[in-house]
Parts: sequence; structure tokens; C-alpha cells
Amino acid sequence: MSFIFLINLVLSFIAVGLIWTIQLVHYPSMRFISKEQFSAYHNFHSIRISLIAMPLMLVELITSFLLLYQNFNNAIQTIFLINFVIVVLIWLSTFLVQVPLHNILSKEKNDKVISKLILSNWFRTILWTARSILMILFLSFTMGLI
Repeated sequence: MSFIFLINLVLSFIAVGLIWTIQLVHYPSMRFISKEQFSAYHNFHSIRISLIAMPLMLVELITSFLLLYQNFNNAIQTIFLINFVIVVLIWLSTFLVQVPLHNILSKEKNDKVISKLILSNWFRTILWTARSILMILFLSFTMGLI
């Protein structure tokens, strides 16, 4: 087991906890913010969550890529390839779907856009959850637990 894998594993668990908090708490709570306070709230949320999410996502992407070049057997390389594809899909969803929705919300509160944000974010929530499960399976396999 490599240090790169351990970093990737820890980031996976942090990311899955963060995305479930965002999905179940932060995004739905946007519905309860008044129109007058929404821009300030959204600006605060976007800046603060980016301070956590962006470094995490960047290191997650880098370590997922580096795992592709670790010296493991073909089965493990396939797991790491799936892992990397999941991370790339998360990035694509983030910058092609969620960021544009946040850009709309940065201008004004829009309940339909908030609903789209919540609905579309399930894709990332499921992907990050699947990635964590994949990493747990890999770890269990390497430890001889399965």
C-alpha cells in the first residue's frame, strides 16, 4: 500500500462526508434564506466551501492520477482506473453543472435553480460515495479481508 493511496483514501472519506453534508444540509437550507439575505449567504457559502472543496478536489485528482502509475497487478490497476474516471466525472459535473447553477444563484435567489442544484448534485454524491466504497473494497482486498 502506497502513501499516495493513503492520501487518496483519506481524501475520499473527507469528500464523501462533505458532499453528504452539502447535499442534505447546505443546499436544501438555501430555500429558507430570504431573497434579501440570499446573495450575502450564497457569497459566504461559495467562498467558504471552496476553501475546503477545491484543495481537496485538486489533491484528490492528482493522487487518483498518480495511482494509475503505481506498480500493481492488472486487477488493482483496473480499480484505480475506475477510481480516476469517477474523479474526472465529479470534476466535469462540478464545473459543467454545479458551477453554472451557482453562478445563476450568485445574482439572485431562484427556487427552481436551487432545486436543479439539489437534484444534479445527487450525481456527485453518488459518485463520491461509490468512490469511497471502491477504496474500502480495495483496502479490504489488500488486507486479505475479502
